[in-house]
Amino acid sequence: MAGRLKPLDMERQTKPGKYADGAGLYLIITGPTSKSWSYRYWKDGKERWHGLGSLKDVSLKDARLARDAARLRVKGDRSTAGVDIVQEMRKARDEMKAVEAKVVLPTFEECAEAYIRANWSSWSEKHRDQWPSSLKRYAYGRVTVHGFRSTFATWAEECTDYPDGVREAALAHKYKSETTAAYQRGQKLEKRRALMKDWAVFLTGANVTQFEDRRTG
Repeated sequence: MAGRLKPLDMERQTKPGKYADGAGLYLIITGPTSKSWSYRYWKDGKERWHGLGSLKDVSLKDARLARDAARLRVKGDRSTAGVDIVQEMRKARDEMKAVEAKVVLPTFEECAEAYIRANWSSWSEKHRDQWPSSLKRYAYGRVTVHGFRSTFATWAEECTDYPDGVREAALAHKYKSETTAAYQRGQKLEKRRALMKDWAVFLTGANVTQFEDRRTG
């Protein structure tokens, strides 16, 4: 292929390689069903490749628009300095990991004890006897990490307005396409960061009864 790409040629081409469309836009083929877009640029003497998504998800027209937007950010203009968008995304990922690392999950026992304390005054003597003893016998020491993932998923779905894709990304659920997964992670970093901050506030605050109210209300 030479010059600008054509939709029909892109569909037919299966030979691995990097096919230029112009102005830094490339279609990268690594296999018959693995085709993705990338914007190639140079910043401070270093070659960079910025992924723009899978051919399945991003049309040629949209890839060119994304390339143009990326070029503008890299070059900047009279009022805005250019940035290294690849390095910027790496920094954002590192910051996201740091935020996630700071979220210390309380144990199931700690959550249960907080719930008991919050409701103790409104319970009957029977409930006061049954709750602690039943939890110690059947729950403490038996709750797994999967249980906390379920708790997070339930909280995010019922107590927040974050989109499904953001919640799934925070749970590290994988997309079938590795290229799409990388693209989606890059697009959702800011939203994931906000979600994890809200989760941290929820865990460290007196929110057990609030969560229960949202589920039963």
